[in-house]
Amino acid sequence: MNNTINYYNQNAENFIANTQNADMHPTQERFLRLIDKNASILDFGCGSGRDTKYFLEKGYQVTAIDGSAELCRLASEFTGIEVKD
Repeated sequence: MNNTINYYNQNAENFIANTQNADMHPTQERFLRLIDKNASILDFGCGSGRDTKYFLEKGYQVTAIDGSAELCRLASEFTGIEVKD
C-alpha cells in the first residue's frame, strides 16, 4: 500500500488536474436522491475533493478522508474544509 500512497503523494497535482473538473453531476445527483436532505456524507478516498465540494455546496455536512497527505492538503485548499488522512 505504501507504493500507492507514495504515487499519489508524488503525483497529486497531476491527478487533480485530470479529475477535479470532471463533470460528475449526474452521478452526484443520483446519489443525493438516495439520501435524506439532512444526511451527513463520508467521502472516503476523496482525492481532489471534487465530490466533497459539490456536496458542501448543496448544503450537506461532509467528512472527507484520503490516504495521501498531499491530496488531503490540496483538497483542503479546494474545499475549504479539513480533509483528514
